[in-house]
Amino acid sequence: MVNEEFFHQLGLLYRKRRIELKIKLLTLATRCAISVDTMRAIERGSEKVKIGSWLAVAEALGLAEAWKNLLVEPVDPFAEYDRKHDLEERILKKRVRS
Repeated sequence: MVNEEFFHQLGLLYRKRRIELKIKLLTLATRCAISVDTMRAIERGSEKVKIGSWLAVAEALGLAEAWKNLLVEPVDPFAEYDRKHDLEERILKKRVRS
């Protein structure tokens, strides 16, 4: 899955950065107000970790830019709804013939 690979790579990036900064796992977890188990899960790339925890660790490691780069292209949350709604209207118009 794409998500699994993404989170795995992100976890490796976090771990590499933590080691470069010579920060212990417990120290980083404490700074981010998360448990050591959650910190380990992040470094393993677990998709089950809350996004807030991922962001807190990114901020602590100076990797917030990695997240900002993901959001370069704006996403319209209603685009899918609008497309589906428009499709439903066209289907209804075809069904109703005078």
